[in-house]
This record gives sequence, C-alpha cells and structure tokens, in this order.
Amino acid sequence: MAVAVSYPGVYIQEVPSGSRAIAGVPTSIAAFVGYTARGPVNEPEQLFSFGDFERAFGGLHLDSPLGYAVNHFFLNGGANAWVVRVASGAAAAEIGLQTTAGNLTLTATAASEGLWGNALVLSVDYGTANSASSFNLTVTELVERNGRFITARSETHRNLSMDSQSGNYAVAAVNANSDLVELRDEGAVGAIQGESRSRPLQNAVVNDLNDDVRRLAVSLDGGPYYEFDLFDVGGSATDLADVATRITDAVTALEPGNPAFTGFTCAIDGATNEIVATSGSTSRQSAVSFRQASIRSATATLLLGLAAGGRETQGSAPTRPAATGTSGARIADFSAVVFADPEDLTVDLLDSAGGNVGTLTFELQNTGLADPIAAPASLAEARAQIEAAMRGSTQDAFSQARVEVIDEALVITPGGADQSLRFTFSSGGAALLGLTGGGSFINVAAYQLGVGPTVAAQESAVGGADGAPPSALEIQGSRAQKTGIFALEDVDLFNILNLPEVSDTGVLANAIAYAEERRSMILVDMDAGVNNFDEAREWINDPANAGLRHRNAVTYFPRVSMPDPLQGNRSRPFANSGLMAGLYSRTDAARGVWKAPAGIEARLRGVQALDYVLSDPENGVLNPLGLNCLRTFPVFGSVSWGARTLVGADALTSEWKYVPIRRLALYIEESLYRGTQFVVFEPNDEPLWAQIRLSVGSFMNNLFRQGAFQGATPQDAYLVRCDSSTTTQADIDLGIVNILVGFAPLKPAEFVIIQIQQLAGQSQA
Repeated sequence: MAVAVSYPGVYIQEVPSGSRAIAGVPTSIAAFVGYTARGPVNEPEQLFSFGDFERAFGGLHLDSPLGYAVNHFFLNGGANAWVVRVASGAAAAEIGLQTTAGNLTLTATAASEGLWGNALVLSVDYGTANSASSFNLTVTELVERNGRFITARSETHRNLSMDSQSGNYAVAAVNANSDLVELRDEGAVGAIQGESRSRPLQNAVVNDLNDDVRRLAVSLDGGPYYEFDLFDVGGSATDLADVATRITDAVTALEPGNPAFTGFTCAIDGATNEIVATSGSTSRQSAVSFRQASIRSATATLLLGLAAGGRETQGSAPTRPAATGTSGARIADFSAVVFADPEDLTVDLLDSAGGNVGTLTFELQNTGLADPIAAPASLAEARAQIEAAMRGSTQDAFSQARVEVIDEALVITPGGADQSLRFTFSSGGAALLGLTGGGSFINVAAYQLGVGPTVAAQESAVGGADGAPPSALEIQGSRAQKTGIFALEDVDLFNILNLPEVSDTGVLANAIAYAEERRSMILVDMDAGVNNFDEAREWINDPANAGLRHRNAVTYFPRVSMPDPLQGNRSRPFANSGLMAGLYSRTDAARGVWKAPAGIEARLRGVQALDYVLSDPENGVLNPLGLNCLRTFPVFGSVSWGARTLVGADALTSEWKYVPIRRLALYIEESLYRGTQFVVFEPNDEPLWAQIRLSVGSFMNNLFRQGAFQGATPQDAYLVRCDSSTTTQADIDLGIVNILVGFAPLKPAEFVIIQIQQLAGQSQA
C-alpha cells in the first residue's frame, strides 16, 4: 500500500520483492499396505525406523509379508514410511469399569485391534491432588518372557475427572495422550451436590476472625471466584454456626439468578465440627471451592479449601470408576478406633468366582511378653503392620500386595490381577480400620481388558482378536470408507506405494491408478510362483498382466533370499518391493532422484542370494520387455541391474521408459503443484507471469545446477514459459493462467559399447 503522507519529511515503505522460493518435496516416502499382527486398522501410521514399526505394529510375523518388507526397506536405506494395517475380523479388547454403586461409568478399549489388548491391565486409585473427586488411571501392557509376565509399557494419567467441562476430563485427557487405550463415557448416573468441607474446628476459632482476618474467596460449579466479607452486615461472629450463616447469606446474594448460588447452603456438621458448604446444583459440574482471598483472608483460619487441608467433593465424584483393590472407609479420627487384645486380622484371597484360594492371619496387637507388638497408634502404623505381615507370606498375591493410605483410608491391592482381598477381624467390629462394613469396597486388583471376568466393578469384557490376513479386495479397500489403500487419503504425501505379496491383477490395476492420482510410483511384486526365467518371461508377456503396464509401475525379478529372524535366521525367499523401495531412498539421498537406482552402487543389503541366478542372455531377454533384473556379480554381490518402468519395453517406445525420468517428472510436478499455490486468485497479468517465471525458473535452475538435466546451459536443459503466448485473453477471461515447463532428462547409460581396433604399424614419410 502507498504511504499516507501528512508532514514534510522522509517516509519508509517496505516493498515485497515478489520472489517466492519453491521447495522440492521429499522423493522417497514409502507407503505399505497389508496385514500385521497388531496395530490400528485402516489408520496410516508414520514410521522412521523399524523400531517404530515394532512398537506400533508388533514387529515381524510369519503371516505378515508387510512386516518383512518394512524391515527390508529400513535395512536398505529407507528413512520415512507410512504403514496401513488391513486385517479381516480384527477386534479391539474392551472392559467396562463400574462405580462403587455398580453403575457402568467408563469403557476402556485397546488403542488398536489385536490379541495384544488382552494383556492390558488398568489400575485406578484416588491418590490425587483432590482425592475426594478425582482419580489416577495407570495402564500397563504385559508381555510374557520365559514363562513370566513382565511390564512392556506403562503410562499413568493423573488427576482425572468425570466432569466433561473439566480441563482434565478423563475421556479427553486419556484419549489425547494414551498410546494404549481409549475411554468412552457411559454416562453413569449418581451425580451429587458438590461440597467443600473444612477440617475439624473449635468454636474458639471465631476469636481469630477480626478486621485483618475476615474475607473468603469462593467458586461454585467451576465458575469465577468471588470474594466476600464475613462482616459486611456488621458485628462479629459468635460461634461456628454464626460463621456458617454469614457464609450462606453472602454467597446466595452473589448471583441471584443462578440456582447454584441461590440454593447454596453452609452448615456445621455436629459430629465432626466441620464447616460444610454445599452447592445448590446437582450435576457432574457441581462444586464448591474455596481459596485464599486477595486481602484479609480467613480461608486458612477456617481450614477451608484444599490448600488449608479441607476436602472438596465435586458432583462427579460418585461417577468415578471404583478404585482397584480393597478400599477401606475413611477414618478421620483414628483415636476412636478401639482394638481388642489381641486383635487377629484374617485376610482371605478370593479368585474371580469369589472362591477362597488363600488365607493369611496375623495379630495387629499383642501385649504378651513373648511377642510384644504395640497397637497401631495411627493409620500409617496400621498400614506398616499389615504390609509387614503380608510381605512375610510365601504366596505371591500376599507378598507382592500394595498397602497404601489414600484419603485417610487403607487401600490394599493383591498381586494377582483378577483376585481380591476380604478382611475379617476377630473382634467382629465392622468399622475397625474401615476394611469391613459400610464405606469399604472389595474390587479386583486390576481391570483386565478382553479377559476380565464380570466381578466386582469390572464387566462386559470383549476379547481382542488379531484377525486373519485380508483378501486382496480388502487390501484394495474402499475410497468412501477410507479403507485399504484408500486409507492413504489421510496421508499428505508418499512417493512409493508397496503392496507386499499382492499379485491380484485387478487389485494391482486399481492400486496403479491410485498411485498415478497421487503422483507416486508403485513397486509390483510378481507371483510367488514365478521363480525361473521361463516363468518370468511368461508373466511379463501374459495378456492378463497387460493392465499393469503403466509409466508409474515397476517390477523386479527374481525374489531375494534373506535370513528370517523368526525362523532361526534361516534364509528363505522374500518379495523384493520393500527392499527396492529402500534402495530408491538410499540412491535419492546419495545421488538424487534423477539417478537410476541400479548399477554396482545399488547393492542389495541383507541379501544372501537371489532366488534365481540370471545369465547375461536371460537378462538380455527380460530387460527389453520392461522387466528389471536383480543380478549377483563377484566382488559387488547382489545388485539392481535394471531401471525400466513397466512401459519400458522396447516395443512400446514410451517416453517414460526409464524409472529415474518418470520419478524426476513426478518430483517436479508435485513440487510445482505445491509451490505455485500462491498464484491462485492473483491478478492474471504480466506482473504475475513474471513472478511465476522467476519462481519456477529458480526451482528448475537449481535442479540444473545439481546435474538433474542434460545440456551445458540452462537454455539447453529446461524452459519455463508463462506470458501472453501461453495465456491468451480468452484464458484470462476464464480465469486461467498457463505455465509451460519443459526439461531435458538424463537417461541412464544402459548399454556400454567399447570399440577395440587393432592398429597396423605405419611407416612415416
């Protein structure tokens, strides 16, 4: 825009240069579509190493040619790949989590289909920043090693809430961050009025309320914090009940039209001498929260709010999944617990059917001189005594049990995932240590996806299944449903499409068409039964395979023999598409996409032998038919010895005969397609055309300088034309700008002819 001048002086205006650099796209991103034993179905996953493949898809599997192809790709220099898993009948493991009231609240589903999900276990505990309302979820993947289950991966999601409006809503937080499970909220009923409860107080505390200690800050149902003065109406507090009344009057007046405020109550719990403030709403969002006021705060004096040791229970608290293990009731005043002398504690280990599979009995108190054990003076001491006794057991479920104190309650979790613990005291006191009677809850030690029995708070297990290797049509998939190869619709860019061991001509023809649409090459694996020269010649000449002859398609013969880690590293034949995709990537990185991935530099890493050894004459028959050969030479080993597309047969006389020419063209097309998006909707006249010529010309000149084209000068190597000769007035009227780009490709020296002549001795005059 022009500078607006108003006063005499010098003005500075920045003028855009009009130069837009066009960046070249990557050239060797491979896409693999096929069966793996695990992993998300029909969801492309980007990988940068075979280790990534093992983590996401479980590694090698005898029924998965794709796994071996990906391994060979990275072994031979591949660096970037997308993998789409296709499986027939695969299912993800599930388990339902109930509340302590028996209502289904969450369903946990393995992150991807497969048997692997049956080895996932979930543990829930309330050891959070707000133990009355939130929960922690720990997800552990177990794997079997030498007859024992060990932890392969584990993740813990902390301070989760069942309030969908919370920033730490369990479903949103876990689904966004977990690599192992996804959660589904089943909408459990049971929400309550949120409340905030102080610690026990004495009436004398009102004497500490004065001109300097008189203000509170409160939030209801997750709303903003309001500050108010306890003595706005004058006077001073006479007792705790008067303080509660003043809080009620002040809060109800804050938002007269809001039921959470108008129904707000504050009273004194006579049994505990605690201030109890309750929201007027009943929902998962219902909550009362106190914090320090900005000035003259009385929050700490009245022991209100989490920071002051208070307890805040949100309306969503009863819809939390039940904590795993046996949870005791809260014991706010341990001094009220009366022990018999001696006090015998019996712990029964229950299996998933509720049957007793083990019993442990020990004394909590013994005043006899032979074995004096003092009665526990605190919940922490009781925890320590129980833990010590259980550690001494020879049964793993007891000796490996966890004994914790969470929210002033004992929580004991046995060592077996589908087991639980039942406690009995010799005195018969139901409330002793809170482990029996009201407020206690016996749950499984861990929720088990896929295999957990319907017991305690666990229900509706759905077993995971790997599924079966898919049919060729399932690998082709559906564009509408984004399955099979069409799952790659969600991938921005790939250059080399691989369907390992897929030989169905109809499916391959559709895959070739899709590769052309995406400006990608496709590496075609020949039938596994083609394993000698005559069969290879018949395959390439078979009219049924004529539909595979396409400028974007390439195939190689023979198959390669490589060690199989799943079979003691014994050598066996493999398809070569994954290996060749890796070679393409290695050649691109070393020399450029215009270099043929063939020659003595194109060594095939990891190949011990070729499935068939071609002779020069046999190579000379297959090469003119457009079938690339893999050869073995002394010193150099196994190498790629062909660089023709499937339209590279001499009889077809195609201009896209050679792989590097076709790949270079696709590279230029994709780079210019992405790099000229700035042109759309710009004024279609000479200034724009000049800008186009500058940007595209700079891109092409950079390729020329790297040696991508023939010619000694840029004029010989490429042309870029965009002017009135390419874009007429009629085109302008139709909103069209035409850009003509041409290049002189380098063609591989396929045949080297050395002429040797014998020279006769000549006399000089």
